[in-house]
Amino acid sequence: MKTRRELLFLYDIRKGNPNGDPDENRPRVFPDGSFYVTDVRLKRYVRDTLKQQGHTILVDRLGERTVSLDERIDAFLKSREDKKSRPTGEELVKVLREGFVDMRMFGSSLALKKQKGWDPKPVPKTLTGAVQFNHGEVLHQAQEMEIYGTSTFGSDKGKEQGTFTSYYGLRYGLVGFHGIANEHSARLSGMSEADYELLLPTLWRSVRSAANTRTKMDQLPRLLVSIEYKEGADFQLGDLLSRLRLEAVSGKAEEDWSSVLDYRLDLSPLVFALERVSVKVDKVRVQHCPDLQLVSKLPGSWESMDLDGLGG
Repeated sequence: MKTRRELLFLYDIRKGNPNGDPDENRPRVFPDGSFYVTDVRLKRYVRDTLKQQGHTILVDRLGERTVSLDERIDAFLKSREDKKSRPTGEELVKVLREGFVDMRMFGSSLALKKQKGWDPKPVPKTLTGAVQFNHGEVLHQAQEMEIYGTSTFGSDKGKEQGTFTSYYGLRYGLVGFHGIANEHSARLSGMSEADYELLLPTLWRSVRSAANTRTKMDQLPRLLVSIEYKEGADFQLGDLLSRLRLEAVSGKAEEDWSSVLDYRLDLSPLVFALERVSVKVDKVRVQHCPDLQLVSKLPGSWESMDLDGLGG
């Protein structure tokens, strides 16, 4: 991958928990009361979707078992045609880069232990991924709620009534992520143009693919913008989330929003900023869910992607 890219990705969730905290599994919250989603959560969505598509990933289980990095790499090396080959140093890192698409995208620490008859000594020991995301943010005031239900099974033997259950979630939240794909890091991680073209539809589909649990069921992608700079520009606009505005259309306060129909998205600050640095920009591509209302039409120069395969 020879040129820098920036990504703006928006998705929303209704009556669900976008990213539970490790203590109470409540939506994660900043000190100012706004909610956020970690980059680790988003990368997990992408990795799981890559695996569903048949790609081999490094950060993975073996069957149903959680394993260490050493066990995962040992299993991978044993699965290769050249099972007896145990590369070391730079050659080992090359083999792993070629084998794991998520390693090329997101990188990995390679703190591997010496084994009987094999000392991996990877070079480098830490591979910085070409693609990095900041923590995602819920882009408006949102309302946390406790959602109650009843389980199918009784609480004790002989009791027919199901037990009461509950979980914490957001009534509604529009989540925004800003990412950068860096061409210098891509030279080290091995990320290619084809990998980036794989990332775009995978990212778009990943939050929908994750909607197989109760707390993620109403989770949908709404907007993906890929800003692609000219070769040698060595530049990114940055701070994309601050260049968005949300306008209420329902008369509700932000924390009372309950769906994508309660507001419109104003992209004009982002459009203006990109026009200001247009000498650095090669092209902008966009995928837009029509349910997300926009204040004004997308610029005619932005190329439309068809990541859902709907022909437009």
